[in-house]
Amino acid sequence: MVAMMRELSNRAFIYDVFSDIFYYKLDDESYKEMIEKIKIAKDVFDPFSEVFNVLNLRPKKDYLIEYTTLFLTGLGIKPLVPVESKRLYALMGEKIAMFKLNDIIRFYKSYKLRPKIGDFFQLEVDHVSSIMAFMSYLVSKEGEEGQRVIIDEKNFFISHIYGWIPDWANDVIADERSEIFKPICKALNEWIYIEKDNLGVTN
Repeated sequence: MVAMMRELSNRAFIYDVFSDIFYYKLDDESYKEMIEKIKIAKDVFDPFSEVFNVLNLRPKKDYLIEYTTLFLTGLGIKPLVPVESKRLYALMGEKIAMFKLNDIIRFYKSYKLRPKIGDFFQLEVDHVSSIMAFMSYLVSKEGEEGQRVIIDEKNFFISHIYGWIPDWANDVIADERSEIFKPICKALNEWIYIEKDNLGVTN
């Protein structure tokens, strides 16, 4: 685990941890690996300390129940589904949702990436977990790809992270059913605002 972190920059590692957290963890091994990654990450990004404490004190079933309740049932005052096109479809209509979905697919294709097939829990290409994984990938490619990847990082961040995830995370934080994902989404928003400054994103 430590060796893996050394291979990634701190930024790529933090994005990777967020990707892991929002990927539905059914089996015990992958859940334990996620907890271990968060344990390491809290020394890099302090808001993960509260996330680690919450998850470490609760059984895995609490995480799975809350994940299902918040993100898979579709119930609640606001749509909390962690998928960009589905959220935008509910809030802004089909045209904008499809434009965003096609744009994210274009980003992936430009790096010759394809969705992973075969897992029980199949992620949409614009699921929060997929988006965080792609951003981790972009950051890890900075040394190889140079200026191109840095420009893509900024454009992807503006188009598919900063434009909707903070509002979605705030809805999760405000939901009374959110206990485990409240500190997770607070940490996510804090990270997004750090990255906003990192990438020179204005407004």
